[in-house]
Amino acid sequence: MEARIELRAAVSGSFHRHMEAITRAVHELAALSVRVLSPADPRVVAAQGEFLFVASDRVRSIRLVQDRHMDCIRAADFLWLVCPDGYVGVSAAMEIEAAHSSGVPVFATRAPIDLTVREYITVVPGLSEAMRRVEANRRSRRPQTFLIDPHASMQEVHKILEQMEIVLTQGNGQSDLATSVYGDLGKVRAILALPAVLQ
Repeated sequence: MEARIELRAAVSGSFHRHMEAITRAVHELAALSVRVLSPADPRVVAAQGEFLFVASDRVRSIRLVQDRHMDCIRAADFLWLVCPDGYVGVSAAMEIEAAHSSGVPVFATRAPIDLTVREYITVVPGLSEAMRRVEANRRSRRPQTFLIDPHASMQEVHKILEQMEIVLTQGNGQSDLATSVYGDLGKVRAILALPAVLQ
C-alpha cells in the first residue's frame, strides 16, 4: 500500500472580515492531517494600523510577514481561500496571484464577487474535495524535468553557483553582498522552477 504524502496548505482571506472562518479552516485542515504552512497559529496578537499580526508571525514587520506568507503559498500543495461573503481584499488577491504564478491551485467554497479573481478559483463543496483533487493531481503529476534544454539550463546554474561561491568566500569587494547573493539565488530558482526554502 502506497504511503500517503502529507499535504501542505496555506490559507488566505480577510483577517478583518473573516478571521473566525479563517481560524476554523486552519483547525479543520489540521484535523485532516494537512500541514498549514501559514498562518499556522491564527490567533491575533498585535496590529500595526490595519495590518493584523497572528501568533505564528515571528516578527513585527508587515513586509517580512507578507513575504513569508507568499513563500508559504508558493511551497504549498494548495491555497484555501476563505471568502464566505465573496469579499476578497487586495492582500488576498495578491496571494491568489502568487499561487497562480507558482502553479498552486486555489480552492474556496464560495466564488469571489470580483469576476476577474473568480477566474483563478476552483469552487468546491469543502476541504475534503480540495484535498481529493490535489492528491489525484499529485499521483498523476510527472516529475519536473528540464525538457526544453537541460544541458544549457545546468550550465547556467553552475555558472551562477560559481559566482555565488566567489562572493560568499571572498566578498569580491561588493558593498551589498546580500543583494547579490539573493539575486543570484532567485536566478537559480527561476531556472530550476524551485520554491523558496522554508526556515
